[in-house]
Amino acid sequence: MKLSTRQVFYDLPVLFGSKSRSLLFGLLVLTLLPLPLLADALSELPATWQNRLQAVPETDVSGTERIARETIARTRTGVANLLQNGASDDSNLAEGYGELAALYQLFNVDSAAALCWDNARSLQPADFRWAYYAGYLALNGGQTEKALLLLQQAGRLNPDYRPLDLRMGQLWLDADQLDKAQAALQKAADEAGLRAAALYYLGQIDLLSHDYQRAQDHLSEALRINPQASEVHYPLAQAYRHLGKQELAREHLARFKQKTPDADDPLVAELETVLQTSHWDFRLGMQAIMEQHDYEAAIEHFKKGLEIDPDNLAARVSYGRALYLGGQPDAAEAQLNSVLAEDPQHILANFFLAVLWESRHKPEKAAARYQLILKLEPEHEGAHFYIANLLFHQGRFQEAAAQYRAALAASSEIPPARLLELVALHRAGHADSDIARELEQRVRQYPDQSELKYALIRLRSLSKDAAVRDSFQALTLANELAPKQPTPLNIEALALAAACDGQYQQAALLQQQVIDMVDWMVPAEKVQDLENTLAAYEKGSMPQQPIWPADDPLLSPPPLNPVEPFRDYPAAAPF
Repeated sequence: MKLSTRQVFYDLPVLFGSKSRSLLFGLLVLTLLPLPLLADALSELPATWQNRLQAVPETDVSGTERIARETIARTRTGVANLLQNGASDDSNLAEGYGELAALYQLFNVDSAAALCWDNARSLQPADFRWAYYAGYLALNGGQTEKALLLLQQAGRLNPDYRPLDLRMGQLWLDADQLDKAQAALQKAADEAGLRAAALYYLGQIDLLSHDYQRAQDHLSEALRINPQASEVHYPLAQAYRHLGKQELAREHLARFKQKTPDADDPLVAELETVLQTSHWDFRLGMQAIMEQHDYEAAIEHFKKGLEIDPDNLAARVSYGRALYLGGQPDAAEAQLNSVLAEDPQHILANFFLAVLWESRHKPEKAAARYQLILKLEPEHEGAHFYIANLLFHQGRFQEAAAQYRAALAASSEIPPARLLELVALHRAGHADSDIARELEQRVRQYPDQSELKYALIRLRSLSKDAAVRDSFQALTLANELAPKQPTPLNIEALALAAACDGQYQQAALLQQQVIDMVDWMVPAEKVQDLENTLAAYEKGSMPQQPIWPADDPLLSPPPLNPVEPFRDYPAAAPF
């Protein structure tokens, strides 16, 4: 499996330290030069260098943060200054190209990075680092033939650099030369810091060779060494599936995320240090929230990043999210308020503050904040949906319905609002016929949303409007829904539809099943309600119950769980 550049930089401490730093960052004085005149010398090489070096065109880095853009610009200026002055010291110029390559590679501008590594190699062809870095970039970019040439050259320059065995193993695996890959990876596996990564790739070779027991052994050991390497779960699930251990296969497949095993590769570890910037801490902080749910790590990453970039309000909101999820709601509120002190109209800070107040049972303050958001951004689906839930719980059903409809107009991908709007209209007294017509349309439009079918079954079975009651449709939908999802509520709906169709004996049998399923886990008064319904069926009559009961969990907004929006609500620019 190929490692993408992005995966590598998430998974490894990444760009140039100790021994190399003294060389590579010998150019530090150059990066402190002012920005102006000479950057074009890299893209339009002076005549002195045209036969030895390749031009490196200006590249659009506007999407990176300010400190990164400025560092890249300063580094280009420093290298251009050396080129323009006809520097005779190839090593100093090579270090400059190396630093610029690392910066480009760090921010995934691979074409420019490759040109800079090639220029460093041309200036210092005997330096192992330049060949290795160029080969490493080609490997991650899927350029197998180029990577092979470069890494073999690196091996001739320094055959004792052990991480090279791991990279060659990856390369041979990509090239489907499994014997060569296995030999290289077995050598890498003898190094403690490389063993988990090597076993990960050896396990993939085992799978390709249909040696599933050996794959399980290799991959299980890789996880024991590096439990955070969640990407290992996927091939391990494949191994268990082929071994007939289906439950273990499902368990590991569910735990798969894109996080490869760590590898102790000093040169790769040096890459990240080329630019001390908040960017990586913010990215790692978001990864800790969204993928790993490691909120303490997220807090530390955002705290560190904000020390470098304290004016990044989007990152401060994300820091507030991490604090809340890490069990520090007061600190989260302080961060959100600090953002609003700088920008009172910051949408996401206002939204999370409203959610926080709602969670503290301050519905008036929360509603006022949601209304403020809607004045600033009238199509904010989150504010529409959350204020609709507040209004519903307050019994203001007509207003709630209007907010649910506005949420759906802003984003059709809010499944609960599709039903809750109609429930609110029903509670507000709208005609069953109008609601049935709209609900039937939504069932056709969203056939996989089972709550819509459940609600329509109850409406067609219990409506007092003879034109709305339809036992045939109710029973058809219930016979479709209950076998696929045999929950107590769906079986109870099937019983109701059967009774509506006059099949009271069958309804009683189904209702007894419901009672047997839930009598040990629901309050006694609920069991009594179920038994009263059973008694009605046994007498050959329909039960006296509302179409959509207020205590039915499928037919009312759930209590607010603030963890869900703080963890999952999307942020277009989280930092």
